[in-house]
Amino acid sequence: MDFRLVRRLGHFLAVAEEGHFGRAAARLGISQPPLTAQIQALEAELGVRLLERTGKGARPTREGEALLPLARRLAENAGQVEQLARELRAGRHAPVVLACVTSALFDYLPPLVRALQAARPDSAVTVREMDTADAVEALRRGEVDLALLRLDRDRPPIRLRALRRDELVAAVPVGHRLAAGDGPMPLAALADEDMLVLPRGISPAYSDAMVAACRAAGFAPRVTREVGSAMAQLGFVAAGLGVALVSAGMARLRPPGVAFRSLQGQVRAVGVALAWNTERESETTRAALAIAQGLFEG
Repeated sequence: MDFRLVRRLGHFLAVAEEGHFGRAAARLGISQPPLTAQIQALEAELGVRLLERTGKGARPTREGEALLPLARRLAENAGQVEQLARELRAGRHAPVVLACVTSALFDYLPPLVRALQAARPDSAVTVREMDTADAVEALRRGEVDLALLRLDRDRPPIRLRALRRDELVAAVPVGHRLAAGDGPMPLAALADEDMLVLPRGISPAYSDAMVAACRAAGFAPRVTREVGSAMAQLGFVAAGLGVALVSAGMARLRPPGVAFRSLQGQVRAVGVALAWNTERESETTRAALAIAQGLFEG
């Protein structure tokens, strides 16, 4: 949209409706000479004469009459654009861009997105799947507004709001010797198993918590393969390529080929948190935080 052309069309519309340059100038809040100059520039740009002066003021030419309906529509659209821009500057109706780690896609993302859409139906919600490290950097750069991630503490200017406590469970292939046990099993039962893990670089706090839990149980995890996401861990487990320690929420997916065992002592994991950049906090951000608190902390 050429706003200079739209503005000149608005000036033309004012003169045509008022029938007088002086009254149109008063309506627009400008003096008459600049208004006359704008009309002349518009006529030169379009190559047609739009207004003719009369003894009592001014009136549209035949070409001007033909242009009036379109000028009215453009003026209305321009007004809507300006109104939306004001609301966006105030943080209303702004689109929400949300990053989400794989392990939060099912338990946390759906209720949060549905609640955001219900509370702000005029705001589009965009979701980007990314790991924790990438989500933190996206928040820093302002590429996303919020992130569902796994982090243990604030990384100023990134702040966290923890949502729910989480714990680790063992994921083993169906048919594995550990798959059929009753009740929670000791974490040390995995000491001699090939372990499928996430690279530390994509979620350092989560990785460190898993390693610390294993060491507290008296062994170092025997890592045989690094995989790119929690879903990949489950796929590799189902293929019989190893075992994994995953968030308890992943067990609710019930993927074929994978059996889940709870662990003695409820081994804590780094839970999902909602993160935001305090240097870019907006009304949209604050609304999302309030919604998340009601959903997950009640």
